Amino acid sequence: MTIYKSTKRVLIAVALCIAATATFLVVSSRGSRPSQTPASQDRANEEALKVRQALKRGGLREAAKLKGNYVADYDPHWDVLFSVEDLTRNSAAVIVGRVTKKLDARLPGTVAIFTDYEVAVEELVKGDLKRAKTITVTIPGGRFFFEDGTSAEQLTPTFEQPRIGRAYTLFLTTETAVPGVFFLSGGPQGMFDIEDSSSVRSHGRPDDPGAVDVKGKDRETFLKEVRENARKWPKPGKCCG
Repeated sequence: MTIYKSTKRVLIAVALCIAATATFLVVSSRGSRPSQTPASQDRANEEALKVRQALKRGGLREAAKLKGNYVADYDPHWDVLFSVEDLTRNSAAVIVGRVTKKLDARLPGTVAIFTDYEVAVEELVKGDLKRAKTITVTIPGGRFFFEDGTSAEQLTPTFEQPRIGRAYTLFLTTETAVPGVFFLSGGPQGMFDIEDSSSVRSHGRPDDPGAVDVKGKDRETFLKEVRENARKWPKPGKCCG
């Protein structure tokens, strides 16, 4: 079954998550102090309210103006789940590549930060990259600096960022609003660490279908299945909107 989900929908979901996270960060960072007084708790609650209002009013830019350096955790995992075959079918491109450089962060909307990485293409499994030797892949999370010197940072404790020099299989999609840059299909589900030839590791959640698909498989078995899926679904897909 073909499943679609737009980046716009993802960003809206992230906005709700950030608003909730802002409250958690402010309250928990102070609430953990055993000697906290009712007055300090009131100040913490007031600060949390101001952060929520800033996020609602103008997203991360307004939160950064309020805090100077706004920092929050958020979960980039999608609620729409994909098997490895689903990822192959719905991706515009599938590559085997090695991350060579961390680039700048970007803010494609108002509520979600992405960080660009340069990836050297070692094998094009699906798609037309016009013989590109390197591509730019943007990954959820990072720190973005605004013109006024303030910044916003989104941490992804449930999602491990790519490591320089390491090999991955990436399932990729594009967005017309951000030309020349690839996003992960299905969010973290679209990234698989294949550096270790004896095992493959999904960057999705352990119980996501793709992670279950690769459990116990070595790199060559995994890549053989991905290539077979690509032959079965050769036309570029759009994940997921």
